[in-house]
Amino acid sequence: MSGQNEWNERYADQHLVYGYQPNKYLKQELAKLELGALLLPGEGEGRNALWAAKQGWEVTAFDASDVAQAKANKLFAQNNVWVQYHVTDILHFASNHQFDAIGLVYVHLQKDIQQQVANKLTSMLKPKGVLILEMFHPEQIPLTSGGPKNPAMFADISELKDLYKNLTIEELRKEEIELNEGLLHRGKAIVIRMRAAKP
Repeated sequence: MSGQNEWNERYADQHLVYGYQPNKYLKQELAKLELGALLLPGEGEGRNALWAAKQGWEVTAFDASDVAQAKANKLFAQNNVWVQYHVTDILHFASNHQFDAIGLVYVHLQKDIQQQVANKLTSMLKPKGVLILEMFHPEQIPLTSGGPKNPAMFADISELKDLYKNLTIEELRKEEIELNEGLLHRGKAIVIRMRAAKP
């Protein structure tokens, strides 16, 4: 599985390396929606899934790292919530269901699969379903607050418009924020935030 060893090493720390609190933008936007079925690709150690499940979302999550899954499942058990969590990558994840919302939080992909993934996620949304995305902007590369250093792992605003052209983009902007998400996302950061709905 692509990158599994790398991510297992990253998640080997006993603490949650991206913190215990949900991503602020995801939390803000999910709070505006009616509860339903939520998909969280690349969910890591479970911080977003935990918060969403506590609110009453029916959460499906996945990550390539089985170490992350083990940490997430421990977190869910400690908080008495249920999350359906798979170990797989974004190209191989399969579901018989569509989702009311998808939260794509700091999932950075090589350019050669970005369109394939965008099409897949679009197909997994129910009509009127909402995609909520936060990722690093290419201008993040020289900063030390997180994110990949390979330019091929980013998309800019114009590329995201094209990748998700089959959705109605309701919000799409570059923003400078102060990250405080565990050990690995901390400090000034330049991000892209997007909310888009399926017609």
